[in-house]
Amino acid sequence: MITSDRYGETVITQDMIRMGENSTLEFKTEDAHNDSIAKEIVAFLNLEGGDLLIGIQDDGAIAGVRNRDVEQRIIQICRNNIVPPVIPLVRFTEMENRQILHVSIAKGANRPYRVRSGGKFYIRAGSSSVEPGTEELARLFQNGELLHYEVKPVHGAGIGDLNHSYIKTYLREHRLMDDIPESEDEFLQVLLSLNFLSRKNGEFLPTVAGLILFGNAPEKFLPQCGIRAAAFSGNDEAGDMTELKEFNGPVADVLEGALRFVYRNSRSGVSFDDPVRRTDTEQYPVFIVRELAANAVAHRDYSVSGSVIRVFVFDHRVEIRSPGALPNTMTVERMKLGVCYHRNPLMMDVLRDYRYTEKAGRGILRCNRRLKEMKRKPLDILDLGVELRVILHDD
Repeated sequence: MITSDRYGETVITQDMIRMGENSTLEFKTEDAHNDSIAKEIVAFLNLEGGDLLIGIQDDGAIAGVRNRDVEQRIIQICRNNIVPPVIPLVRFTEMENRQILHVSIAKGANRPYRVRSGGKFYIRAGSSSVEPGTEELARLFQNGELLHYEVKPVHGAGIGDLNHSYIKTYLREHRLMDDIPESEDEFLQVLLSLNFLSRKNGEFLPTVAGLILFGNAPEKFLPQCGIRAAAFSGNDEAGDMTELKEFNGPVADVLEGALRFVYRNSRSGVSFDDPVRRTDTEQYPVFIVRELAANAVAHRDYSVSGSVIRVFVFDHRVEIRSPGALPNTMTVERMKLGVCYHRNPLMMDVLRDYRYTEKAGRGILRCNRRLKEMKRKPLDILDLGVELRVILHDD
């Protein structure tokens, strides 16, 4: 059992040490190399934080520390051997009549962190500290707000994989560019300035955002993009599937296709406010479905491959399931309050220009307000860690 002191810091017990190292607990002896200590601290910083105990052998035997100068040494390692530098919480504690140094590492606020010597990044994987894979490292940068994955170049794709006609229509009708360059060189410069295109070693490559927004067939290079929609008879996935459809291509086509799918598989009704006045009612208000689908496209984590956005239509609800965890600073409660965070700000800008959504980040707030006016249930929002699920009911 993990206990905390009155300041909220972990209290280390002998039972915890007997259980051995784990994803948040690491043992080191005082003669460990500086870079070895820095590696463990970096791994904790890059994930959920943890506790480093100096004076404990790998098997849990308590060796203790003989030189109390180790405290200052740890502080210097955190300042000089880790980029960016950090200041840990360091304190001595006694165990079996020996002094050990307890180093508490909080989840890093400026991720990703690396060891200065060698420049390597590390994350915690069980009881080991390992180098992250390419996608894991990209997520570290993205979650640390140092890099937006959407502006990453897509290797293997070329200029011809972008739909120039769609881009020019967007520039003319939504960016109000009256004088779109006719020469290819000038047009490419426009795409570079808008981050739809990237240039690496003299080669022009579409960015993730450019391909998702305006790609002819972005799924060829980014199989995680697009939307898969399914309609079911009944109120769960055990019912018969009545229609299944994949939507790929430029984002406007994807969203329009998904919206048509929802309305093709939903009901319209008629209500009378009085004996004379008639009102046509939608099972799922178009404004809300459009907002939720666009938000899923704009906010999903595209560094997570192997899964696409899914739209499920049941008899009495629509579910929009978006792969990936919420960004570090965002929670379901903050979403409901209209707190703004854009994981893919470039895509959000374009979707705002298309009037699928607004940039102010109040989409969920506006949807719930509209549902309240209609005397319907608010949206259910479930953060499942690997997936965000938004549920729109018809009552």
